[in-house]
Amino acid sequence: MFICVKHGDNEQFLANTNCPVVLLLQYMRAKMGLPETELVDLCDDRGALKLLFLSQQPQECASRLLPPRCSLTFCIVNQTLQTQTDSLERARLRQLRSQEDRRATEAPSQTQPTQTAKGRGRAVHMDTPDDEPSNRRTGGRRSRN
Repeated sequence: MFICVKHGDNEQFLANTNCPVVLLLQYMRAKMGLPETELVDLCDDRGALKLLFLSQQPQECASRLLPPRCSLTFCIVNQTLQTQTDSLERARLRQLRSQEDRRATEAPSQTQPTQTAKGRGRAVHMDTPDDEPSNRRTGGRRSRN
């Protein structure tokens, strides 16, 4: 499929999205005459960035991330925005780690009730033998009288 990329004063070009995200970004930089170090992205008509430059899997097909035959606007990502997205990504990773830590601490607590139940079962069995020796002692005292 393809998308229509708008830029400048009512200028536009078509881009094939049946390629990895990395190649699409390189193509757009080359088309605009920008260096490889420049962060670029696309945004929809509401101004929402697609955040293609943050893709966790740069070899993922761009057609999975972008709707076919849509019109998107070419954007150069400002360094301030990059700093904000880096900060958001770090916060997201911290949240994931804390969720993993909570899961790890919940796992041992699930095994404790089973161990306690087994311990209670043993205590019941131990009470029964205690009754038998007391009967024997009584029996022994009767024989002395």
